[in-house]
Amino acid sequence: MFVIIALLVFGVIILVHELGHFLAARRVGIEVEEFAIGFGPRIAGFKAGGTNFSVRLLPLGGYVRMLGEEGDQQEKPEGSFSSKTPLQRMLVIASGPIMNFLFAILVFVLIFGVVGLPLNEPVIGDVLAGSPADGAGFLAGDVVLEIDSQPLSTWVDLQQAVADYSDKPLNVVIDRDGEIITLNVTPRVTDDGFTQIGVAPATRRLGVFASIQEGIRQTYEMTVLVLQSLYQIVTGQLPADDLTGPIGIIYFVGEAARAGLVNVLSLAALISVNLGLLNLLPIPALDGSKLVFLGIELVRKKPLDPQKENLVHLVGFALLISLMVFVMYRDIVRFLVR
Repeated sequence: MFVIIALLVFGVIILVHELGHFLAARRVGIEVEEFAIGFGPRIAGFKAGGTNFSVRLLPLGGYVRMLGEEGDQQEKPEGSFSSKTPLQRMLVIASGPIMNFLFAILVFVLIFGVVGLPLNEPVIGDVLAGSPADGAGFLAGDVVLEIDSQPLSTWVDLQQAVADYSDKPLNVVIDRDGEIITLNVTPRVTDDGFTQIGVAPATRRLGVFASIQEGIRQTYEMTVLVLQSLYQIVTGQLPADDLTGPIGIIYFVGEAARAGLVNVLSLAALISVNLGLLNLLPIPALDGSKLVFLGIELVRKKPLDPQKENLVHLVGFALLISLMVFVMYRDIVRFLVR
């Protein structure tokens, strides 16, 4: 079940990215020959509006194939990619990553407007079924006053007290509707090394405009964190072992699904931001590289040699596929063969 959820999340994020390219292409009058989710053999699909919509066997990405996108730019039939201005083509290429950022904002808006914004107060909003807290008798609405005689004033204090767990039951003093109760709970350590008792903070739902504002802020902060992580990996400050591929993503989404819907949505926003940023990097075969070539064409007032550009993208694509195969192999060893 968790694998199905993970595949759906991953598929939706890819769909959103390709939908950005598709809608922008149709908006500027480019004929889209195929809209595909996945690679490899076609397993399902239909044709509508002159476009073949298909689902393919390998759920590792997707693509939008436009008329004249990879052909000789000397031939520019009406409705082809090459017949449009550099700015129009840049809009089409950039719309995929832009949709990923908009999707992340939308996810956060749903979290804050429908589920609610987590409060930094030691008030339990939810107890995970089957967790240590569930077994110890914690209930939603309990106000945690002390843990092992340490007074608490924020949710961060509660997290820190649980993180300092030292292989013994914790004495937790709570206020339950005015009644002071002491509960004993033994935290558990997850496979990732996190100590938890299985509780979530109370939340407060935001209004529409406040949710949008908070969604934009959260997406911005997440984007900055991802950029910092990429910089640290490139400069060697973080090990490249932290990189993961589709299998790893499916694994982490599945783990998040065990912890609840909010965790799945938050991880989906993070993956969407990652995908948007990755595609904006000037790596051959990715959107960022295509934007660079179009920017050069805009400055030069004439296109580059299409054969040379296609060769660069072909080599880049081959390298990306090789990297993906390597990362998938590592993911299999890390998450499946253990």
